[in-house]
Amino acid sequence: MAINIRDIFLKMIPYVLSVAGGLILFVVTKDEVHNPNVTDLINNISASLLSIPLVFLLYDYSNFLVSRRLKKTLSDNLGDKISVLLLKLTMVIRQMTGQRGKLTFTSLNNMGDLSISHIASHLKITDNSVNALREIRDDLDTVIYKNTNTGVLSADEIQSLSSIIREISQLINEHSFRKNKRIAAKYIKNITGHITDWMDSDAFASMHFQQLLGDAMTENTVQNAK
Repeated sequence: MAINIRDIFLKMIPYVLSVAGGLILFVVTKDEVHNPNVTDLINNISASLLSIPLVFLLYDYSNFLVSRRLKKTLSDNLGDKISVLLLKLTMVIRQMTGQRGKLTFTSLNNMGDLSISHIASHLKITDNSVNALREIRDDLDTVIYKNTNTGVLSADEIQSLSSIIREISQLINEHSFRKNKRIAAKYIKNITGHITDWMDSDAFASMHFQQLLGDAMTENTVQNAK
């Protein structure tokens, strides 16, 4: 994060003036004022001026610690929500492209290696798939809208999620109006690439995504056993 020297300097000006004023009053009182009552009054003012920067610095530091802890909590919660949405999106894509077998982080990466021709030849988009895509797209859009100005998401993360939203919208429009499987397959390949790029760029998101995969597989195993 770039440090703005001008902002730091402007923020320091009140503190510097307060300390300078306190020191000047103390020196002037010591050498020029001989009335004990006036001396005590000015010394009290001087002490207050000297203590003001310390009080505000302690306040700023405490506020920084609280804000950092809150931001981390928000970031973790938001990361969990995004991981769940991306997992849902992955499951929908696997269903549309007819992929079978256990879903793992490795198989997710392998999805990005599938050719457009291969995806198009196995592609089957149902109304349920389209509805699921719309829901995921709207949820991702809400995530961006609510967190654009919070500082929890970086500019690169917002751009990456926006790219996923755009590809989903184009996929839905393609299926709704032209139904060209090859073009739809291109959008699916792009979505898969954005998902893997998201995981590769964030180690925590990658670990949490793998945990979600494990939980999803365990849940499916239990349901199949029933």
